[in-house]
Amino acid sequence: MISILYQKRAIPVYFELLDKKGNSNLKEQTAALSLVMPLFKNYCKVVLGDREFCGVGLAKWLTEQEKTDFCLRIKKNEYIELNEEIKMLKELGLLPGMSVYYQGVKITKGQGFGPINLAAKWKKTYQKRKTKEPWYIMTSFGSIQEATGAYSQRMGIEEMYPTLRGLRLRATTLRVASPTSIETLKKVVII
Repeated sequence: MISILYQKRAIPVYFELLDKKGNSNLKEQTAALSLVMPLFKNYCKVVLGDREFCGVGLAKWLTEQEKTDFCLRIKKNEYIELNEEIKMLKELGLLPGMSVYYQGVKITKGQGFGPINLAAKWKKTYQKRKTKEPWYIMTSFGSIQEATGAYSQRMGIEEMYPTLRGLRLRATTLRVASPTSIETLKKVVII
């Protein structure tokens, strides 16, 4: 699903039900973005992706798009090259309340990518609950404030769920398991 954010709410502008389990791949992600991004060609765009959209390939593709910044959350077991030393992100030593920012790192797993910026932030709490792990964000932004500020806007997607729950759709249980629920959700999203 691709959404635009408006007043802390995500407004879906494109979605596609995949006929498979699991995450979408790079080809599916770039195809969907290629359909939507031209609608906003006169605007600066920021692509915010959760760990499903964590691929190095997507980051490379986004760097080639005009007027487009990005913040893509990557998994803690990803490797980076920092000052000629290769480390796993979870080995950076972050603790709750800490944040770090690195410019010009290389993401080394798989095909490799870089130089790119990395923002890492471990909030102590989120919505009055202790957070379990930090955000590791591959980004085109030039500071931790820009990157984490932009990425935190992604939570507008999460804000959509209470709205849908208020409509009695039980959105938290929708997992493409129920065709009836999916059809109901599509009707609401399309309206």
